[in-house]
Amino acid sequence: MAVTAQRPQRITLRQARELVRLVAQHDHIDLSDTHIEVNSLDLMSPFVPGYSSYILIREASTPGPDETLRRYAVNRATGDVWEMTLCRRYDFPKLEQMQHAFTGHGEPSPAQVARESRELGCAGSAGRR
Repeated sequence: MAVTAQRPQRITLRQARELVRLVAQHDHIDLSDTHIEVNSLDLMSPFVPGYSSYILIREASTPGPDETLRRYAVNRATGDVWEMTLCRRYDFPKLEQMQHAFTGHGEPSPAQVARESRELGCAGSAGRR
């Protein structure tokens, strides 16, 4: 009997949101604060093709503009999470465990990270956190 390799799966929107919440906590953003919202940037179509994109805002408690805290993009194939404004790719043990559980993927290759960086318009400026 032939053994076939199990194909890694794409993460769901629910899983992408879970990854974003984990990374926000890693960034010391208190998601229990009722003035902080996690909103999708993918309204009619993906904000960035191949990614689920989210914006975290702190609603103003007085008249005035809301504060953008972070803009995250989650690669739907790999589960890699990037902060789009800072061009930062996140990499910490709890995140890696969740990514592996959702996708079956291990640590991405440098070529994969470089490709994601280019897709997000961050080529040459990507950092890790």
